[in-house]
Amino acid sequence: MVKTLKWTHELVEKFWTGVSQTRLSELSFSKHNAEYLIELIADHLKPQGRHLDFGAGEGDLVRALLEKGYAAAAYEPVNARSALFPADITAHPKYLGASHSVGSERFDVVLMIEVIEHVLEEDLPGVLQKVKSSLVDGGTLIVTTPDTEDLELSSALCPTCETLFHRWQHLRSFTAPSLAAFFADYGFDCVFQREVDFSFMRVYFEDLSNLN
Repeated sequence: MVKTLKWTHELVEKFWTGVSQTRLSELSFSKHNAEYLIELIADHLKPQGRHLDFGAGEGDLVRALLEKGYAAAAYEPVNARSALFPADITAHPKYLGASHSVGSERFDVVLMIEVIEHVLEEDLPGVLQKVKSSLVDGGTLIVTTPDTEDLELSSALCPTCETLFHRWQHLRSFTAPSLAAFFADYGFDCVFQREVDFSFMRVYFEDLSNLN
């Protein structure tokens, strides 16, 4: 009988360590969308400020921020992933380093890009409190997450153990209203929100629009 995987800290660590050892990391959101994302959120970034990428993966968004001239730090809880940060990131003059204790430093902007859907339920209050304490007064939290994702249809089934699991370890799905309400419960005010197409088809439609 098919059963649903119960994600634990150990399994999450094991999963993302395994991903870092395969070409699956080439499919990361920021690897394909970092530059477009920065273009979309540029008005909310601080050219002279400090930025933290919370859940930085292997550093693709941090690299893009640095290349655009933004000072940025990285927090990545999976050691196997943060260990893959290349020298062009770690040696960059605007790299603020790896943040190992979220909340101990203050930032003008914290980015949680495709992160909130991964956080274990029991960790949510602590994680969001740390994020909040990492922001300067009047600081900005920028969040992206899949829109109205069908978690079961985005899952895979292991034929060995007959266990159903989300192929990217997503634990929850949001709509635009539910995302705003979710963060309001943790004391964040929604200043701006929009739905964005980050799919590969976006480039096709943009090219078609330019031709027209």
